[in-house]
Amino acid sequence: MRKIALMLSVFILMASLVFAQVRNVTGKVTDDKGLAVAGAAIQAKGTKIGTVSSTDGTFTLTIPTSVKTLIISAVNAESTEVGVAGNLTITLKPVTGSLSEVVVVAYGQLKKTNITGSVTTVKAADIEDKPFTSVDKALQGTVAGLQSTSSSGAPGANTDIRIRGIGSITAGASPLWVIDGAIATTGDLSTQTTTANALSSLNPDDIESISVLKDAASTSIYGSRGANGVIIVTTKRAKAGKSAINFTAEDGANTLAFKPSNKPLNSIQSQTLLRESLINAGYATDNASADAVITDPVNGLGIPAGYTNTNTNWLDVVTRTGNQAQYNLSISGGDPKTQFYASAGSFNQLGTTIASDFRRYNGNISITHKASDKLTFSAGLNGSTSDQNTPLNTGNFGNPILAQFFLLPWYTPYNKDGSLRYNDADGEFPLGGGIYNPVVQAAYNKYNLKQTVIRGNVLGEYKILNNLKFTSRYSGEYFDVSEDMYLNPFYGDGYGTQGYGSSAYKRVFDWTWSNFADYKQNLNKDKDFYFDLKAGYEAYQQKVYQLSATGQAFPGTLALQYLASAATPVGAYSVVAGNTTNSLFSVADVNYKDKYVLSGSFRRDGSSVFGVNHRWANFYSVGGTWNMNEENFLKGNKTISLLKLRTSYGINGNQAIGNYTALPTFGFGYNYTGQPGSALNNVGNPDLTWELNAIFNTGVDFGLFKNRLYGTLEWYSRNTSKLLLSVPLSQTAGAPGNSQNRNIGAMTNNGVEITLGGKPIVTKSFSWDVSFNFSHNVNKVTQLYLNAPVSNGVFNITVGHDIQEFYMRQWAGVNPADGTPLWYTDGSHTKTTGSLASAQLSLSGKSASPKYFGSFTNTFNYKGFSLQVQFFYNFGNYVDNLWGSYTSSEGLYLGSFNQLTSELTAWQKPGDKTNVPQVIFGGNNNSQRASTRFLYQGDYIRLRNAELSYSIPKTVLKKARINNIMVYVRGTNLLTFGTDKNIPFDPEAGVTSSGDLNVYIPKTVTGGIKIGL
Repeated sequence: MRKIALMLSVFILMASLVFAQVRNVTGKVTDDKGLAVAGAAIQAKGTKIGTVSSTDGTFTLTIPTSVKTLIISAVNAESTEVGVAGNLTITLKPVTGSLSEVVVVAYGQLKKTNITGSVTTVKAADIEDKPFTSVDKALQGTVAGLQSTSSSGAPGANTDIRIRGIGSITAGASPLWVIDGAIATTGDLSTQTTTANALSSLNPDDIESISVLKDAASTSIYGSRGANGVIIVTTKRAKAGKSAINFTAEDGANTLAFKPSNKPLNSIQSQTLLRESLINAGYATDNASADAVITDPVNGLGIPAGYTNTNTNWLDVVTRTGNQAQYNLSISGGDPKTQFYASAGSFNQLGTTIASDFRRYNGNISITHKASDKLTFSAGLNGSTSDQNTPLNTGNFGNPILAQFFLLPWYTPYNKDGSLRYNDADGEFPLGGGIYNPVVQAAYNKYNLKQTVIRGNVLGEYKILNNLKFTSRYSGEYFDVSEDMYLNPFYGDGYGTQGYGSSAYKRVFDWTWSNFADYKQNLNKDKDFYFDLKAGYEAYQQKVYQLSATGQAFPGTLALQYLASAATPVGAYSVVAGNTTNSLFSVADVNYKDKYVLSGSFRRDGSSVFGVNHRWANFYSVGGTWNMNEENFLKGNKTISLLKLRTSYGINGNQAIGNYTALPTFGFGYNYTGQPGSALNNVGNPDLTWELNAIFNTGVDFGLFKNRLYGTLEWYSRNTSKLLLSVPLSQTAGAPGNSQNRNIGAMTNNGVEITLGGKPIVTKSFSWDVSFNFSHNVNKVTQLYLNAPVSNGVFNITVGHDIQEFYMRQWAGVNPADGTPLWYTDGSHTKTTGSLASAQLSLSGKSASPKYFGSFTNTFNYKGFSLQVQFFYNFGNYVDNLWGSYTSSEGLYLGSFNQLTSELTAWQKPGDKTNVPQVIFGGNNNSQRASTRFLYQGDYIRLRNAELSYSIPKTVLKKARINNIMVYVRGTNLLTFGTDKNIPFDPEAGVTSSGDLNVYIPKTVTGGIKIGL
């Protein structure tokens, strides 16, 4: 018994000593925003003892008392070391350039280690709460190689996006958008509205991240749709943890982003120029006699004598200080088994131009449920409804921007008693030059579009084995678009028909069903050599129904504006359309110790839009990367923290050519002797197939000094072949238009992209972050049918030249001896002529596409304050003033239309050097005719975004149980400089760089508050 007691005593003593040498440490891991980090690794330094944080970020770890330090790490966060204490609160900072970061790619996610292609991620913080109606506008300047530009500043307007240049002549050149797995319908779905945007239905605040895929290794898995790049949108999803409520409220005002120095003349300037033109033309000898001609109602211009006392600034009349507000509320939470996310929001923008506004209401809900260790379900539903009013553009007389340029300053929009001015008793005649009073047009006419959109998705994921899982995902979209136009019977364009109305309706339904298996197999015992294979099947279908009708002769009241009130039906039209695609696809990655990665993809697509002989095609890519920083000779290097070399090559396609281009089709409505008839309207082509895009890409990603300096350098070569073009046929063939669509033609886009970033200063209370991106692209057409140029408006597509090189007469300036216009005889610029007939149309060497564009961003953080300033720049393109012939006419349209202030620099006497010919009433030798004279340099630098915010300290909010409160003031498009001094409109003029009298781009200043509970 004594031995047993003694042994028991020794055991208890030893146990006491052991337990005395360990301790429990508890804590919580959060991110820089105070949100819980689940799955963070907590390790006792110098040991193999560790644990991971739970869904609410908490952890408990038993460690020896000898351990003084813990190492905490997590995906997308910087590892940190903290001293051991009783109850720890650990904040992890996000990491930039880390190879452990997870990026959304096609059909899943990848660590940056495994990415062999060109993929750029835009995170929620870069797009949420921005004062834009659609997410595509927020992408301007955020991604190297992505050009985002708008020709119109109307609320809800469409945005042009091109990735790495223009890759097609007649087919679509916009990227493919994929929203939560669904191949999305984008672009302008309207039929009679000036501009609209399907993406304006998606609230940017509901977006978690955007991945921009640019090369073959990342886009060829999308096969027939990947030629112009892919933009993958992932909306916010449920996360496990304590329920979180977030609310944002923002309000502000809009004004014009750019006011040119070359603007319409005021009344005194216009009168001076008009008198000068009459004297130069011999109609008058001095100012007094010129005034007599101007006011003479019989033998003169018939302008009212009181014109000298009136000066109307029509820009002030048709523009205004708009306002906008947005409110967003979201709630998320759940446990490890079930998580949910729900949000609701509203956006309201009153445009800077009269008759323009946009309103949207949206809701979003998603849920994820883990039914078992093997089976997981998720579902999401996103819906919105919007209401948009947009005025006419281009040369329509009802266009308020046209009125601003063309209306003479001595006319007024109001009578002396304050009533709207019709200019005559019955309202038939406009104010002058055929232009109607824009205030009456805006008040009495209507151009309205309503859009309702529902996006939904369901997903099931089943783990067959530990290394094999199967995913099935169904996603769909439904668009309901209705438009109503009304031209009043009292004044303007509707007067002659006693009122005119039109209604249009479009319904679009598309769905994507993807089924694929994901198999991962380790190839060695250390599990650092493995391959990951995905293979599956995908089906896509889109159906479109469209209906429109018109009528005239409306009742004499503004209260009855719908077609039911029209006495005379004019026309009706309806049509259905659709397309389908079936696909088999696979993608594989082989990874060896995170040093060497080889990737490949293959897709076989069959599409209904192509000819019966070429319905199916194969697309593929191969890529490789070498993560040099994982090599022994660089591990632990104090200078180089990241060095990754990658290259890829592959082929993808473009099927955006129209649903029935390949088919021989008959159209009805070709009536004969009063009986319904039909006729061939498309000859078709059974051999029509995809435009092909072959891309070679090589790049290097680097990080220096623990990623204090990081960047990416890339070079690409994009060769497009089998371009869809219209080929002339013999007139005896009887084909509509004597032409047939064929795959013939080729072009190249070669370019360089640079992305740089760094943290010049990082202290305990202050940090400074800098980022910069640069894009340069060169386009060249290399093949056309019989090498014959293809006319495309102001462009003449020619082998060996840029696809958007302007084709027009070459302006040579003004003859200093007599003030007459001069042109070059041809594109060689060796001889000049004073005769328009002797000046040949020729390529100008000037392109609408920029040579360089990008952004430069600085972010400063001091304690709770943050200041971010982003500049966007665009250089090397030219912008065409499509209406310059009317507003710079050297006297041809003086007295009918107003002119620009540049006309005041016109030639006066022999020896004068100027670019504006002498002003002569009736015109000066056709000087106003279209030529390179009306091309302006499209260079500009714009303060795209500036934001100052303050986050209230958490110690202050803790008692109120509030996680965070941030107040901010933000401005977009605040300053524009570096522009051509003669450009009369905003230099941002869409992808074709054409000034077409669109609504001005707005400058917005807003203030807001973000609250997190």
